[in-house]
Amino acid sequence: AFRWTSGGMVDLGTLGGPVTKAMGVNDAGDVVGASQTGTYLHGFTWTAGTMTNLGDLGGQGSWAYDVNAVGQVVGGSPLGSSDNHAFLWQNGGMQDLGTLGGLDLQWPAISAAYGLNDAGQVVGGSYDASANFHAFLWQNGGMQDLGTLGGDYSSAEAINEDGEVVGTARLAN
Repeated sequence: AFRWTSGGMVDLGTLGGPVTKAMGVNDAGDVVGASQTGTYLHGFTWTAGTMTNLGDLGGQGSWAYDVNAVGQVVGGSPLGSSDNHAFLWQNGGMQDLGTLGGLDLQWPAISAAYGLNDAGQVVGGSYDASANFHAFLWQNGGMQDLGTLGGDYSSAEAINEDGEVVGTARLAN
């Protein structure tokens, strides 16, 4: 992973393994992503030359996708065997944001958070109880299904300071 400024490209290092990938950066230059720690990738935050392992939700690994101006980080992490949940990392701890209902026994309960704003509103995607992946908005401790454009899929990728959300969705046809 690297960070580039007008001064050039800086190698961010690793968490001990051979692979690191940067995924997001805030206006202060804090970077987030995932770095191999051995067998698994772990989400990291890189601030002023120091890479910090974000840990996980009890499974093996995590991925960090975005960081806001106050240093909150979002991503996804396994809980155990196959479930993967969106998380919000702040003040040194990872909070499980849950899912929109998960799936039946055939599929794991999966959600991931891809973006957040400075107010701590989080967006991403999650499988719902009908086995469809839907965009979500998480705020005030709860996850809201944002629906689709008539099809069976949507995913929210980013949110601005006004709470406007963007993403992708399938049409009915």
